[in-house]
Amino acid sequence: MTSTHRRRRRALALVALLGALTVWPAISSAAADTATEAAAPPQGGAVEVSYSDVTEIRPGEGWLIDCSGVGDLDGIQVSCADDSVTLVSAGFDTELGEQTLTVPQVSGSTTISVAYRIRLELPPIPEIALGRLDLPIVVGEQTLVPLSALGITCAVCTTDGGASIRVDTLPAGVSAGVSETHLALRGENSGDAIVPLTITDDAGQAVSVELTVTFVTAPAPTLGALHVTGDAEKLDISDLIWGGDATVVCSSPQSIGLRCTEDGAVERTGKGPAQLFFRAVDDDGRLTWGSITDDADADVTELVAPSWESEAPLSLVSAPVDEQQADDAVPLAGLARLLEGIPAS
Repeated sequence: MTSTHRRRRRALALVALLGALTVWPAISSAAADTATEAAAPPQGGAVEVSYSDVTEIRPGEGWLIDCSGVGDLDGIQVSCADDSVTLVSAGFDTELGEQTLTVPQVSGSTTISVAYRIRLELPPIPEIALGRLDLPIVVGEQTLVPLSALGITCAVCTTDGGASIRVDTLPAGVSAGVSETHLALRGENSGDAIVPLTITDDAGQAVSVELTVTFVTAPAPTLGALHVTGDAEKLDISDLIWGGDATVVCSSPQSIGLRCTEDGAVERTGKGPAQLFFRAVDDDGRLTWGSITDDADADVTELVAPSWESEAPLSLVSAPVDEQQADDAVPLAGLARLLEGIPAS
């Protein structure tokens, strides 16, 4: 082998060695990055707690929760296991604001404390199902509309929480006012009129709707029904109708917490604010409606007086459908029976 060949082999060996030294740090660096990534500590953040369901916080992959260091929250129940922290709201509360929950997490010999910013999820925005009043109102006559007839759906509408119903700017010739139980209406001219309403829930979320009302020129009504407040289970609907024989139809989907029985009485179906809305139709097709607003502690039954105030507290609402228990829903068989009518006399 010549000296030239030996020098060439030594040069190649040197190049290979330098290449290996260059590659090794890169491989070591990638392995270190992979190990760091696998052991990356979990990060905190904002967590919205459902007003109606369970919310969970889970540790990062490869980490366990140290329940001994998990704290408490106002208005939210905190339950802990090594693989999750469960949060359950006691109900929507505008006063709670944002809170901090520290959740210690352990991986091997490493322990870190992760801070989560906890706040309540906003409930669904309220809705109003009724867009047109199906009872014509005689010009010059005042009419009461039970709030349950408006079909208001609201997840968190309570008098203590600040929920309200408001009558907005009215067209000329139309008067309207609202109380905690009824909307009062009166018109000076015949034809359709728009009554603008705004519903605001406990969270301050507002929705505005336009209720179409028809005013007609007609003789004074000869069939009527009363709007009363009292112990609903002591009342008979037929006693609330005047003007002759009529058939009563109870509108359970538009009533809250009350329903008709087959013998024309009323029974409670739940707790809280309750109102029954019913229609009465005579043989000539004349239509009227009335209502019973439940007060289980009432010793006497009282007529509802119209209120011409522009705003009132709101609690006579239905919960969103997915919030209700199955046995609170109106079964089809029951609805069919109600629509057949209950003799009022």
